[in-house]
Amino acid sequence: MSKLVITFICENRHDVEAVTVDLARTGELTKEDIWKLMTKGCRCRKCGSDKFIYRVRYKPQ
Repeated sequence: MSKLVITFICENRHDVEAVTVDLARTGELTKEDIWKLMTKGCRCRKCGSDKFIYRVRYKPQ
């Protein structure tokens, strides 16, 4: 579990952005740190929504 993949999803369940973080370099992330990884002013290209959730999964190295 050395890499963490964070996928930001809009309220209408469209995948908007995915970010991969190397946990060996960054250490543990808080919820505030995760939200800072999202592109500022990001909107869904399909529906224009600016309300998001995120999903986290570990990627084995």
